[in-house]
Amino acid sequence: MSVSCTKEEGCTDSFATNFNIDAENDDGSCEFGVAGGSWITQSIATNGSMSVTFGGFPVLDSTINYTETNPDSLDPYKLTMTENGMYTQEDVANNPVEGGTWSVSGNQLTLNTPDTILVLTVNSIDRDNISLSLNLIESTSEMGMEIDYNITQTVNSIREW
Repeated sequence: MSVSCTKEEGCTDSFATNFNIDAENDDGSCEFGVAGGSWITQSIATNGSMSVTFGGFPVLDSTINYTETNPDSLDPYKLTMTENGMYTQEDVANNPVEGGTWSVSGNQLTLNTPDTILVLTVNSIDRDNISLSLNLIESTSEMGMEIDYNITQTVNSIREW
């Protein structure tokens, strides 16, 4: 008589959305959502273009490409998203900045802030890291100038459990 002992495989990380309490061997299948812990921004990369014309004549035509890493200049600095669909934003000194609701559909994260709705793309997410991007495309007129910009901001954050 032989006895075969197989251990159940699955996700063994209790923070994962697909945590399997019966799994004894982690099979690498863990999936993570945006809720849980707080996301601390490490960098915001801004890429795109901006142009300004006055009376139809170009005044500025510029390419924008920079990465901000100074904690005092990162906005948002800290985002906490709870399982009940609420979020809070805090500055680098942990002072509340704003709050609202959030939802996810596919790879789109929607933040309903007190004054606007932001739709971000979740580029990647794992247990401890997230990369989000936001496209800003706008045209406006001010004091006879036409201002057009097309910018993508990529926010890279780590999770604080």
